[in-house]
This record gives sequence, structure tokens and C-alpha cells, in this order.
Amino acid sequence: APLFDLCDDEHDPDDPDADHEHIEGKPQLGEVARLDTCITVVDSAEFYNNLASMKTYEQGETVGTIAELMMEQVEFSNVVVVNKGDLVSEEQKADIIGKIVLLNPRAKVIESVQSKVNVMEILNTRMFKAEDNKVEFWMKASKDAAELVEADALECCITSVAKDGKKCCKSKSKDGKLINSGLSQVQLDVAAGTNTKDRKITRHEARFGITSFIYQARRPFHPGRLPDLFLEPYFSEVVEEDEEDKMSEEEKLVVLQKLQEDAAAKQVKRTEAMGQLLRSKGFLWIATSHDIIGGWQQAGNVMSVQAESPWMCETREMWEDTPSAEQI
Repeated sequence: APLFDLCDDEHDPDDPDADHEHIEGKPQLGEVARLDTCITVVDSAEFYNNLASMKTYEQGETVGTIAELMMEQVEFSNVVVVNKGDLVSEEQKADIIGKIVLLNPRAKVIESVQSKVNVMEILNTRMFKAEDNKVEFWMKASKDAAELVEADALECCITSVAKDGKKCCKSKSKDGKLINSGLSQVQLDVAAGTNTKDRKITRHEARFGITSFIYQARRPFHPGRLPDLFLEPYFSEVVEEDEEDKMSEEEKLVVLQKLQEDAAAKQVKRTEAMGQLLRSKGFLWIATSHDIIGGWQQAGNVMSVQAESPWMCETREMWEDTPSAEQI
């Protein structure tokens, strides 16, 4: 059976959510104001607690965990203020900043105590650019990695793929950052700006081993092995909203405590097996759901695998003969 499926209303091609009514005679916000800078303030004293937290938040129709909220805010910020630096050690502060830089290499990081900062560093910076927020750096790195694999493909490998479904050789890129087994590829060190020849290893990377990679493969995951061998042993899921609505406040606290204890045990197990995994996200292909894109989101202890939409090849009528067709 499929690992997940879509309801009809989850991918309605006629959904007009991108369009908003414009009242005639009234100016739009973009005509009278400019979005200058997106700023996130990180509480250094609570950073590790928030990272491991299983607490949830609700904002309109969006329900998520504190860890997910914190990471998403950092990822889409232009400036990150690392506050309460006096309440953590220098080593902890360096580790926190290193993780922030990894989550968002393009962000400007400012340290502060009691939220005191030079306002000239956060006002009128003109750092926000809408086009920069359309594509996250890991997606661009994935595309660059795919182009590199294609450029490095040998003629013998192309022949063997056509014949046997796999390459005749294993390869490594010249800089050692692309490992290609023939069935899958791992692109190492993908943080934006780290692929230059004169790049020096940062203090955070040397001291804390903070790094990044992209895994991609032209074959699906097994619908049983993925949850049994990877998802369930090492990650936790939050309680479904419908189930939580039926609980009393006391029951919610008991469930949260049990969930937090379970997540802490899995974190220890996960760290022993693969080191500290801060954040992972991307698209997923399940062998029993060939027509659906799976969405992969992990923040700290929390893992979410959900159906997103049909693959683009399944909805050709939506993009063929449009300006985006060539890019797709």
C-alpha cells in the first residue's frame, strides 16, 4: 500500500491562493512601503532546549513544533540577532552561531546582550530581496550537483545504465566533494559560498565538525525499510492535532512529557549512529507512490514525511506552453 496518498483538495489546480483581491482605488502595501530586512532574534540561553523541544505552536491553520519554527525563521532571515550572549559560554555561543550559519549562510549574524544592537546594522539595509527567498540554497546546490554528475558521466556508464540500470563505475569529483556510487550521489559541503577554491575551513567546522551534504538518487525508497530502519528508531512525530483536541490539559502535559522523554532517548541513539543531525529537508520518492512527491522535513528530534503534490510530469497541462516550461 502507498506510504501516503493525496486528497483531491490538496492539489486542486484551480486553487487561486496566489492571487489576492485588490480593492480598486486603494494602494497596495508594496506601492507605499518596502520590506527592508527580515530579522530573527535567537535566545542563546534557550537555543538547545528549543532545538530538542517537542512543544507545538499554532498559528492560524499552521501547526508545528518550536524547533521547526526556530529553524524556519533563521532560514528565511536576512539578519539573525544572537541575544543573551552573557548567559552562555564562549564555546556554546560559537556552536550556536555555527549552526545558524549552516542553516542560513547568507544571513548576517549579530551578537547582543539584552537585545542591544546598533540600529544601523538592522535598519535600511536593503538586504531583503524577494527573488532570493524563492529558492533555498540547498535546492540550488542540488541542481548544481546534478549538473556536475551529468558533466562527469562517462560513456561506459551511460551504456551500462541503459543496459543494466546502474553505472559501471564509481566515481569521485576532482575536488572530492561529489561521491557517486552509480546508484546514488552525495554532494558534500553544500553551504552557499563554500565551493570556491580558496575556501578556508571555518573555526566552527574545524572545532565542532559542522558541515552539510545532499543525498540524491534515481531510485525510490522502500516503503517499509525507510520507516522501520531510519525514521522510527531515530526521530519522533508530534501528536496529531485532532487527537490533541480530544485531550484535557493534564493529558496533554502527560503526553508531552512522554514524547519529550522518547525524543531524548532517540536523540542519544541518533547522535551515536550518525552524529548531530541539525536539519534535513527535501523531496522524497517512495516505491509505492510513484505519482506523488513526498515532502521530507526534519528539525532536531522532529521528523515529518508527508504527501506534497503530484510530480511535475503528472501535471503537464499546468506548465506546458508556459514561460516556465523550458526551466521545468
